Amino acid sequence: MPSREMRRATRRHQQRDGNIVEKRRETHPFLYAFSVVLLIVIVVTFVGGPAISRTGGGGRIIFGYYKNKPIEFFPDNYFSQRKDAIADQLRQSGEQEDLAVQAYQVWRTAFDQTVLHTAILAEAEEGNMWISEDQVNQALIERGPYTIDGTFSVERYNATSNPRKLTYRNLYREQLIHEQHLEDIFQGLRESPQEARFLAEMVEQQRRFSLVSFPFDNYPEEQFQTYAAENRERFRRVKLSRILVKSSEREAKEIRNKLVDRTGSFEELARAHSKDVYAEKGGDMGWRYYYDMEADFEDSAAVDTVFELEETEISPVLESRFGWVIFRSDSPALEPDFNVPETIEVVRDYVMRYEKGMVEDYTLELAESFRERVEDVGFLGATLEEDYTVGLTDYFPLNYQSYYFLSPVRSPLEQVNLSSAAYSEDFFLQAFSLAAGQVSSPILLDDQVVVLRLDDIREAPERERDLLGDYYTYYTQQSVEQDLQNVLLNPDYIQDNFDATFYEYVFPRQ
Repeated sequence: MPSREMRRATRRHQQRDGNIVEKRRETHPFLYAFSVVLLIVIVVTFVGGPAISRTGGGGRIIFGYYKNKPIEFFPDNYFSQRKDAIADQLRQSGEQEDLAVQAYQVWRTAFDQTVLHTAILAEAEEGNMWISEDQVNQALIERGPYTIDGTFSVERYNATSNPRKLTYRNLYREQLIHEQHLEDIFQGLRESPQEARFLAEMVEQQRRFSLVSFPFDNYPEEQFQTYAAENRERFRRVKLSRILVKSSEREAKEIRNKLVDRTGSFEELARAHSKDVYAEKGGDMGWRYYYDMEADFEDSAAVDTVFELEETEISPVLESRFGWVIFRSDSPALEPDFNVPETIEVVRDYVMRYEKGMVEDYTLELAESFRERVEDVGFLGATLEEDYTVGLTDYFPLNYQSYYFLSPVRSPLEQVNLSSAAYSEDFFLQAFSLAAGQVSSPILLDDQVVVLRLDDIREAPERERDLLGDYYTYYTQQSVEQDLQNVLLNPDYIQDNFDATFYEYVFPRQ
C-alpha cells in the first residue's frame, strides 16, 4: 500500500543518520513512495556553529513565519535536525564547494523543509488531529535519541536533562502528527479506471523522428554587425560612481550641495547615504553601457545627461525608477569599436537578451526554406545541399509535460537538446499529426527551431505495457503530491526572512 511505503520513507527522512531520501529504484521507479521531502536538493554541507553564540537567550533564531507560526531554529528541533542531516550527507558525499555557498544552501534547504513541516502541522491542527502520549512514548522508545544500536538505554535517558527531554518529546509528537496526516491523505487515495485507460492509450503508441536543428547560436555575425551599426548609441559606455537616495529629493540635493562645496568626498557621502549595492565601494559602479542606464529611467534624456558629463563632473539630481540619484563621471564616455571582438560579444549578448524575436524570425525563415526545399529534393537531399546535420530521437509517446518518464522526448547521445520539447504543445501537435515520411513545419523550441520527419511508429514495448498499472498508481501519487505542495506552500502563507536572518546570525558578511 502507498501508505506503508510513505511511512517508511518519512521515518527514514526524520532520522539523524542523514539518509535524506531513498533513491528511486531503477527498475520500478513508480514504486518509490511519496516522500515528505518535496524540496530536497542536497548539494552542500555546513554545521553552522556560529549561529548559537550570537542569538542570546536559548539560541533561538526565527527565519520567517508560516501563517504567523514561527519558522525557528534552536537546538534539537526539526530545523536543527534537518540542517545536521543535510550537512552530514554532504560530508559523506565528499562534495567540495565554497564555504559560503555550502553554508547558504544547507541552511536554505533545511529552512524549506521546515516550512513544509510547519505547513503540515498547521493543516493537522486545523483538522483537530490528536496523538496520544502512549504513541509518543512508543516512538521515543523505538527510534528516539535514547536508543543505542536499536535498544532503548535507560542510562542515556536518565543522563538527559529535563528541558532536552521535553524538546525531544515535542519533536517526536510533531513527527507522528506529520506522518499520520500524510498517511490519512494517501490511504484514501482513489484511482479512476477511466483515467488509467486514457493514460495507457496515450503511451501505447510511440514515434521516432529524424530532425534538423537550427540553433540560435548560428545567427550570422554580420547580422550582429548590422544591428550594432544601426544602434551605435546604445553601446556607448562610461565609468560612473553614484549616490542613490530613496528618502526625498530634498535630501539628495543637500548631498549634492556638499559635493559641490567640497564639504564631503563622493566616496564618504556614498558610504553614508547611498542605498544600493555600490555604497560600500564608495559609489563605484564601474563601466556602464548606455542600454544599461536606459532601464533606470523613464526616458533617455536623463541618460543623455549622464553621458554628456565631463570627467569628475557631478550630475544634477536625477529622478530614477528607484529614487533620486547623483552621478559622478569617472571617465569620459567612450564610443564603441565594433572591430573589437569583445564589443561584438556585448552586442550579441544584448540581442539575445532583449531582441530575441529578431533571431527567432530569422531562424524560422531559415527552417521554412529548408522545409520547402525538402518538398523538391527530399529530406536527405535538402540536408546534403546545406550540409546540415541530421539528428534522431528515441521512440516516445504523446508525453506532454514529461508525465511519463519511462519514455522521455530525447535525442540519443544528446545530439540535439530536446528538453524543452516536452513542454511545447506545438511540438506534440505536429509530431503526432504526421504520416510516415512526412515533414513538419518549423517548430520553435527555446533557443532553436527544429524540423521533424516521422521515421517509424511502434507499440510500446511489452515491458512498459506490463508496468502501466503500477505506473498509474505512481502518477496519481505524484499528482496529489503536487496539489498538496501547491496548497500548503502558497506564498501568501509564508513570510520568508531567510536571507536577512542567515547573513546576520549564521554567516555574517565580512
